[in-house]
Amino acid sequence: MKSIHHIPPHEFWYQTPAGWASDAGGTTGGGEKPELSYYVTNIGELRQAIEESGDRPKRIWIGGLIDASGGVPYLNRQDQSRRGRIFIGSNTTLMGIDENARFVESALIIQDVSNVIIHNIYIENPVDVDPQFEEGDGWNAEWDGLSIIRAQHVWVSNVTFSDGRFTMDMYKTVDGWKYVQHDGSLDIKRASDYVTVSHCVFTLHDKTILIGHSDSNDAEDAGKLRVTFHDNLFTRVVQRTPRVRFGNVHLFNNVFDNDVADPIYKYQYSFGIGKDSRTLSELNVFNVKGQTVACRLFKGFGGEYLSDSSSVFNDTTADLNACGFNTTSVVRPPYDYFPQWDLTPEFVDAVRRSAGNMLDYRVLV
Repeated sequence: MKSIHHIPPHEFWYQTPAGWASDAGGTTGGGEKPELSYYVTNIGELRQAIEESGDRPKRIWIGGLIDASGGVPYLNRQDQSRRGRIFIGSNTTLMGIDENARFVESALIIQDVSNVIIHNIYIENPVDVDPQFEEGDGWNAEWDGLSIIRAQHVWVSNVTFSDGRFTMDMYKTVDGWKYVQHDGSLDIKRASDYVTVSHCVFTLHDKTILIGHSDSNDAEDAGKLRVTFHDNLFTRVVQRTPRVRFGNVHLFNNVFDNDVADPIYKYQYSFGIGKDSRTLSELNVFNVKGQTVACRLFKGFGGEYLSDSSSVFNDTTADLNACGFNTTSVVRPPYDYFPQWDLTPEFVDAVRRSAGNMLDYRVLV
C-alpha cells in the first residue's frame, strides 16, 4: 500500500469563510500550516488517517472515489450503520485534490466536534438498503449525505450533493407505499452552530436541507443553529432549501433553478419556515419554471419570521415581504459580508460556473 503521507504535487489552498462560520473565533479547519497532511484514495486509507490524527490539526486530501462499502453491498440497517458512516474529527480540512474526489455509499458525519472544513468534494446521497416503515407516513430512509450534529464552526465549501446514480423515480412500491431510500442531502441539527455553506451545488434531490432536529428540541436548539448560505446553486430539487426550526439562517446571492413540471424532481417550495426560526433572505435569484405566484417559494410550518431584501423571482424583483410572515423581528447578522447587488444574467451564470466540486489543485509534473 502506498503511504498516505505522500502528497502529490498540488497548489496551495487555505481560506477562511464568510458568514456565521467566521463569527465567534472563526473556522480554520486544519489551519494554514496543518500539523499533519494525508492523501487518501480509498475508504481504508481515509479511516486510517482519521484514526491516526484524532483531533490534531490536519488536512486530508481526497484523491479519488471513496466508497464506504468497499464495493461490498450492505446487508441491512445495522451493517450500513457500522460500515457506511464516516466520522470527521475536530480541526480537519477534508478536501478533494480535483473534481474526481467523490464519496459514494457513504454518510459523512461531523458530530460532537468543532472547527471543520469540507471542500471540493462530490457527495452522492446514500441509498438506505433497509428503510423503516412508519404507520401513516410510509417508508422512511435514515442516512444523509452530510450530517452536522452538535458541532460548531463548520464550513462546507464547493461541495456537490446529488442523488447521482439512484434517482427518486427508481423507488419501487412496497405494501402500497413508495419505498423511499433517500433522506436528506445536508442536515444541521442538535445545537450545531456557526456554520457556513458556500459555493455548493444541491441537485437531484427531494428533502434537501434540514436545520433543526424537531419541534420539541427547543431546549437544545434554541439560540443556536446559526447558518449562512451564500453563492450556492440549487437546481432540480423539490423542497427544503432549507427547512428550518429554531435556527437563525441567512441566505444571500444563491441561485435557485427549478421547475414545477420537472419529470422527476417537481419543485414544491424553497424555504420551509418552522418553529421559532428566523430567516433572512437577501439578493437571491429564484428561477422557477411554471410558478407564477412568488409567495409559493415559501411554506409555513408553524414559523412566523421571514424577511427578504432585493431578491428576484423569474426575472422580476418581487415583494417577498408580502407573503404573510413577520419581517420586523428578523435582524441582520453581526458579521461583515459583501454581497453582489447587481443580479445580472452574468452574475447568475458566474454562480452556476463556480459552484460545486469543480476545482483542480493537482500540479502535473
